[in-house]
Amino acid sequence: MIEKAKVLIVESSGPQDFYSEELDGPLIYNLTKLLSINARLVYAVDEKHFKKAVARAAKLQCNVLHVSCHGREEGISLTDDTLIDWPDFVQIFTDNRYSPKALVMSSCWGAVDEIADEFEKVRFKPDIIFGATDDRCYNEYAVAWTILYNVFSQEGVDRDVAREALRAIYVTAHKNFRYLRWHDGKKEYVQFPGDSRKYEIIEKSKGSKKKVSTASR
Repeated sequence: MIEKAKVLIVESSGPQDFYSEELDGPLIYNLTKLLSINARLVYAVDEKHFKKAVARAAKLQCNVLHVSCHGREEGISLTDDTLIDWPDFVQIFTDNRYSPKALVMSSCWGAVDEIADEFEKVRFKPDIIFGATDDRCYNEYAVAWTILYNVFSQEGVDRDVAREALRAIYVTAHKNFRYLRWHDGKKEYVQFPGDSRKYEIIEKSKGSKKKVSTASR
């Protein structure tokens, strides 16, 4: 039996995104309605409401959490420009005992090694993490998630389906999208597309925290 998607979409993009109507959350919400996917959309403009959103996803037992916001290598940035670093981000899942089947990170650097490294330290974690390993634009996310949710709607939410979706995203949207899946035997996240290393090698800026431009996530 396929596991149907039950999605909570959390929108916390920057003010410029609201002004220019480049909001991933409402776009994905309308897409899920067209695909008859059970989904809800909430706006979380600050840390308080972001934590409430994750708590709501846990309470509703949503197997997909979709986070739309800006991102940095150190973590995510909310509408009010609050930075939640990866350790604090992961702690929110621990506090709510929440382990979604899929975490869709619609933010720049949403699937970097650091998020996986932090989730590896805790009990409650997503089985699959979708995202990009660098700075992507709004249109690329729109294409990627349209592919992903179309596949989810037809085949359910699992690892084989995730690989199928990622192959199409890799060809159609951009090669810097990937998914990380939890490996029970290795007790760590492994990546797809895979290579001989644990993760893709990503250059990181040293000693600086970059702010994402309004043209990207």
